[in-house]
Amino acid sequence: MRKHVKTALIGALTAIVVAPCLVAQPAMAQLSEPPPIKSYVGDPGRLGDPASWRTPEFDRDAGLVSIGAEYAYASGYSGTGTNIGIVDSGFFAGHVREHGSLDTDYATADRYFSVKAQGGETGPTPGFYDPAYNDSHGTHVSGTVGASRDGVGETQPGGPEANMHGVAFNSNVYVGNTHKTDGVFYGLLPPTATAAQTPDNAYLANVYRAVSRTKTTNGKPVRIITSSWGSAPPTENYNTLEPPPGSPDSFGLKAAWRHLSTPDGVADANGKTRHWLNGAIEVARKGKVVQFTAGNGGVANPTPRGAAPYFLPDLEGHWYTTSGINPTVGRTFNADGSVLVPGQQEFNQCGVAKWSCVTAPSRLINSTWVELVDGVPQPRYRAASGTSMAGPHSAAALALIVQRFPYMTNEQALYTMFTTGRQNNTISDAGGNAVPNPTRGHIVQVPDRRNGWHTVSLREAMTGPGQLLGRFDADTQGYSDVWSNDISDVAIRARRQEDAAEAAAWEATKVEKGWTHGLPANASEADKSDYATGIRRERARNARVYEGSLTKRGNGILFLAGNDTWHGKSTVRGGKLSVVGSHASSIDVRGGTLGGSGRVADSINVADGVLQPGTAPKEAERVTDEQVVPGNVLNVGGNVRIGREGRFAATVSGDSDYTSVRAAGDLVLHGTLHLDVRGTLTRGTVLTVMRGRSISGRFHGLAEGDVVHAKGHRFRVSYKDNSVTLTVMR
Repeated sequence: MRKHVKTALIGALTAIVVAPCLVAQPAMAQLSEPPPIKSYVGDPGRLGDPASWRTPEFDRDAGLVSIGAEYAYASGYSGTGTNIGIVDSGFFAGHVREHGSLDTDYATADRYFSVKAQGGETGPTPGFYDPAYNDSHGTHVSGTVGASRDGVGETQPGGPEANMHGVAFNSNVYVGNTHKTDGVFYGLLPPTATAAQTPDNAYLANVYRAVSRTKTTNGKPVRIITSSWGSAPPTENYNTLEPPPGSPDSFGLKAAWRHLSTPDGVADANGKTRHWLNGAIEVARKGKVVQFTAGNGGVANPTPRGAAPYFLPDLEGHWYTTSGINPTVGRTFNADGSVLVPGQQEFNQCGVAKWSCVTAPSRLINSTWVELVDGVPQPRYRAASGTSMAGPHSAAALALIVQRFPYMTNEQALYTMFTTGRQNNTISDAGGNAVPNPTRGHIVQVPDRRNGWHTVSLREAMTGPGQLLGRFDADTQGYSDVWSNDISDVAIRARRQEDAAEAAAWEATKVEKGWTHGLPANASEADKSDYATGIRRERARNARVYEGSLTKRGNGILFLAGNDTWHGKSTVRGGKLSVVGSHASSIDVRGGTLGGSGRVADSINVADGVLQPGTAPKEAERVTDEQVVPGNVLNVGGNVRIGREGRFAATVSGDSDYTSVRAAGDLVLHGTLHLDVRGTLTRGTVLTVMRGRSISGRFHGLAEGDVVHAKGHRFRVSYKDNSVTLTVMR
């Protein structure tokens, strides 16, 4: 079982004194494990043992194993301390046990909270299910998100054998009410639309705002808001971008988007001057992650709300959509009972939104339900299908990733979920038809139009990003952690090719339509919308960085334990970056410390900060007993330069136990040398702390033959034979 640790604040170097004096080593802080998972007495689930979490209650949601949820639990993550927002048709308060925690023996609903909203023609409305205007949809969705792992079900026909638990079963859930059922239309209303099918746009926009700014019990923000509510109106079809020949003008994804994205104050085709989507867009632009499901029409594109990042590229990283998989078709397992192939894509495909789309279980998902018995709502469980079931799986999985990586931004956590997806059973051929996926079961490389980033995999997500989709600026904020996945930048480099083709097509469109110098004065509303989308996408392409890069900031140690092949430069600006796997790109140190006992294939430039090779036994022991082992040598495939403000720190524990750098390139030395002597040494022993193809320069204050004093020992320094050696003197 792969492991990781967090630490409290940790300094890079507690004291630095100009050579030839000493430098103190980084002080290892006390470790802080995740808070205990709260569950029922006798729960067999154990840390480090994923299979122990696959109880009958776990298995009653057929989706949990498909997303590898047991690996999150075995790592200690169940959503504790996270706040998940839901906008849907309310949640039934009668499922008391499912809304409670071990703190109250599940007798009180202390994790589910109603968010009150009002606006438009709708007065103050709580998040609770009300049979006067709600259905069971919101209750089902909210159960998938966070229903308790309690080992017992509500009283109902069939008894506790219907019981299930949510993906993030220790999370806090904040629900805003649509004041409608799932049958409400979210797009162009047909003339026959009933009051129940007509949303109150102004009110609904305020629901997103209210959930976003709600005051939570733990004082932490709601970082994720998930929505599965609503039906596509019969006036719209998303199988194509433009209306197919002979179809109504309202068909095609672009027409649906034009209607849905009408600015407030402008009347849409239904005469509405307030538009609910603008509330959700406002929330996303303030940094929340907003999830909308892809829809159930079985067409080539998601709903326009799900596809919003295609039309508004600035939403990427804060808005995504979830398509479905059938976990009973094409799903295969490893010998240990974990999932290999999650299932087969169904319902609306990711289409134009593939860069902001995942899949999750959507078929026969068992969850909480409410049933009217003689007019009285009663708690029940029921299986349902649709992307409405997929969305809460992905959103709650994202909450577990947020808990696992508390130092990551929302965008970084979302991209960690994207880049660790496990591939589904089918992909599309050139004609858009489903065909067997030759790499099913593998971790996703590049999103495709059917599956997007494929199915969320908490097994892989618990061990760090799978790719860097451009600049990844990680402030570890005092946490120490291990990223053990093999991290590449395959997808963003592939996107460069896609963007080049899109750019060429856009230039051709502008020429064809006479848009090379802007829109003509008599442009149609459709042309205005298309032109605005094209310009936004052009600007996004021009600003996009097509290679991955990492910047490490903040206190704490980040261990890179995989085979990291991203192409951009890595930069250390705070804390410590420790390479214990292999690292393809060059590394600049501009503050903080670079260490490790792995291999850096390119060059290292220490402009300001410390190069401190090696992985100390205590360091390795405190982080993991599998990923990181002690080691003294950092191998470098390129040059190593220690600038005037840079430092090189070697630890000497014995005649043959000391840290060093071995470089295939040249050594350029201008900074200072620091020694930490911790053991007994034999006179005459020669310690080679650096070796390269050539050496130029000298450590500050240390010429050939000079003597260094360190903790009662004396060493004679030499730069001969392309090496830095220290000979132990009496």
